[in-house]
Amino acid sequence: MDQSYTRERLKELRALVRESDRVAIVLQDDPDPDAIASGIALRTLLGRNKQTTPLFSFAEITRPENRAMVHLLEIEIAMATREVLETYDKVAMVDVQPPYFNGRLAHADIVIDHHPGYTSGNAVFEDVRTRYGATSTILTEYLVTAGERVSERLATALLYGIKSDTLMLSRRVTDDDLQAFTYLYPLANYNLLRRIERPELPLSFARILARAMQRLTIEDELAVLHLGPVKRDDLIVQMADFCLQFEGAEWVAVSGKLAGNVVIAVRNHGSGRSAGEVVRKLFGDIGSAGGHRNMAKAVIPLKAWRRREGSTTEQAVERRLRELFAREIVPVEESGNDAGEKVAAKQN
Repeated sequence: MDQSYTRERLKELRALVRESDRVAIVLQDDPDPDAIASGIALRTLLGRNKQTTPLFSFAEITRPENRAMVHLLEIEIAMATREVLETYDKVAMVDVQPPYFNGRLAHADIVIDHHPGYTSGNAVFEDVRTRYGATSTILTEYLVTAGERVSERLATALLYGIKSDTLMLSRRVTDDDLQAFTYLYPLANYNLLRRIERPELPLSFARILARAMQRLTIEDELAVLHLGPVKRDDLIVQMADFCLQFEGAEWVAVSGKLAGNVVIAVRNHGSGRSAGEVVRKLFGDIGSAGGHRNMAKAVIPLKAWRRREGSTTEQAVERRLRELFAREIVPVEESGNDAGEKVAAKQN
């Protein structure tokens, strides 16, 4: 841990926030464990409580393990609107940056994140460490440097945040992530962690799985499925995780319709293009899009999809997704006529 650098940033951070300031901490849509843990860690670092510094998200949590996390750790996340956030003196973002919100929230006073791909200058205070495996690692470093007491509840959240974003220390992990994990390990509650990591699956997932498996094909290492209307966002994500396990699948794109949006979950094995970069390129102009090298997500209003793509029928969405992703994941070494011929072959 680079505590000398973090100590200087900590001084800047605390100097920016006055004692009387009401601070809103904004997480990404459908926040993940890294974002949730980082939010409560920042609140602890600022010496605040949930009344003066609440957590906000523009979309509800849907994944079962994330819902279990906020329930078991008694974490409250309020629904955000632009009008509500404008009533706060300061807006902070953790594990996300303003461009992600595609105009819904263009400004932030504080940004702490580890995701690459965004330009700087979106906040008065920015600490973006793209080499770190998790934003929870950055916040743990702040807490250690500040000499803050880390409660069992907070340690459990941060440890799970690091585990989930680094796939149990197997993806993009650095020495800093390992040091943070080692520090948090004896402080966390492992009974709670086990309950968070093994939530119940709804019976509807089995029905969706059975229907979708009849259509699943893998062409040129790409699996694409559109599930149609779904009741929960996490069913799309879990289907993407499941499909990546099949032989020959290097990339997976699974979509569904939920609450007036097309929701797309993308997975790959970490080779070639970054999944986060691909979804930002494909959908960043019409919706929220971003993620990591081997997992990403996009949420696109049906109206925006229809304006650009022309149809939201089930077959049309699935066909168009395959076309879009087939063009983007052509290996970089394939160029010129070879790449063009391969894309054309996929479309015929």
